[in-house]
Amino acid sequence: MPVPQVDYEKRNVHPERLEAIRKYAGRSVLDVGCGNGAYVLKLAGEYDMKGVDARPYGPWTGKPSHFSTYDGFHLNEPDQSVDTILCFEVLEHLEDPFRILKECYRVCRKNVILTVPNCDVTPAMEKSFMVYSHWIDRSHRHFYEMRSITAQVEEAGFRVAASRYINKVSLMPLMLEMLGLNGSGAWVRAASKFFSIFQKKPYFLTCLVVGEKRSFV
Repeated sequence: MPVPQVDYEKRNVHPERLEAIRKYAGRSVLDVGCGNGAYVLKLAGEYDMKGVDARPYGPWTGKPSHFSTYDGFHLNEPDQSVDTILCFEVLEHLEDPFRILKECYRVCRKNVILTVPNCDVTPAMEKSFMVYSHWIDRSHRHFYEMRSITAQVEEAGFRVAASRYINKVSLMPLMLEMLGLNGSGAWVRAASKFFSIFQKKPYFLTCLVVGEKRSFV
């Protein structure tokens, strides 16, 4: 079965990541691995925003001066030149993610805000032979759960100021399929709300971590 791939040309701004930016970011922000530049284009009027990625993307033409490319190893920015670095769904793809984290530490004055796919398979998932799709994404070289990503952030020199799971998984499609039901609309929304009342164990796709420079604290 083919694994669904993220279309980075069309990736949208995610509300929980946007909330973290507005809560923790400083005035100047560098989005490392920015893809189509959705966050740069969205927030350019609120922050001093720049984005870098390994290759250019079509939407960059909207604000070409805000974007540049990098080699995946070195950020072409001076030491302590921006307040905050964003690194959303990037580290798992890199040959040497720790090297980029150290680069983030060098370049930022305040903090890094990052997300990685949550690869923490629970005992019940394991017994049911179920895993998150990113476990079998061939573009992923590294697999994190909250403990391992926070440890790597700290090893790079940051203090973990905040960490939480985002992207809660909806089990409704699975439940409907198990029951042989199809449909959409009000009754599905009602069933989803009813099911959520009884669901005690949430499942999340993503780990979000904010790492502060110790010199800033």
